[in-house]
Amino acid sequence: MHNFKLVKEMFKNYESRDLIEVISNNDPMNNQWYFSVGRSAVEVIAAAIMASNIQNVNKVLDLACGYGRVLRHIVNLFPEAEFHACDLDKDGVEFCAETFGAIPIYSPEELTDLKFESKYDLIWIGSLFTHINQDFTRRWLSHLSNFLSSQGIIIATFHGRWSQDVHKIVPYIGERKWKKIIKDYLLHGYGYRDYSPDESHNYISGSYGISLAKPHVIIRDLENIPRIRIYLYMERGWADHQDVVAFGRPSYCEPWPNP
Repeated sequence: MHNFKLVKEMFKNYESRDLIEVISNNDPMNNQWYFSVGRSAVEVIAAAIMASNIQNVNKVLDLACGYGRVLRHIVNLFPEAEFHACDLDKDGVEFCAETFGAIPIYSPEELTDLKFESKYDLIWIGSLFTHINQDFTRRWLSHLSNFLSSQGIIIATFHGRWSQDVHKIVPYIGERKWKKIIKDYLLHGYGYRDYSPDESHNYISGSYGISLAKPHVIIRDLENIPRIRIYLYMERGWADHQDVVAFGRPSYCEPWPNP
């Protein structure tokens, strides 16, 4: 029942605090869905916590924080927690530090080069793995699992089966590349292609584009990470769009407590 009490307290905190609504002029995500997408992350986090064994959230990492589209919501969930905001975009990180009181972490392009100095109870990774290839996804998920507390969880989002339909309405990438993504997705369960230069943010170079992954492929890759437990997988869990997976500690192989 500790999870229910924690989630109840989270929503009590959230509803009792005013949301910081200031948006940076440089925020590329600013559109009509801005606040509803952030609010959806609150519901996703609550579901993941209910599925997990976490009892307290004292330290939180928002990875690929951008300009705080989600962070502005989760700082209200855990008002006593310490927040770290990490991204390639230094301007976004600095905005999150100044606006939401987060500790700034400037990420290198290769995430495994970043050795976090903390253990986190909650790592939120919204719409990062939707933009990288499978090799990066495997390595980065494994790397991040090393920075979880004894009951910490990672919540990450992916483009899943529904994204095939979304692309027909709002294309993610040029049609020629999308067809190649779909071909690999159907053959191997994971498709990826780089953006063209005119489609990409100018502060990112190298492997950055659009990915599409089947649920069983994400689960299979997580199974290869040692000492973690997979808690849930939700199709279209975030904003009725991206799939959500939650995994973390304690691992499935740790001994049961004595009765």
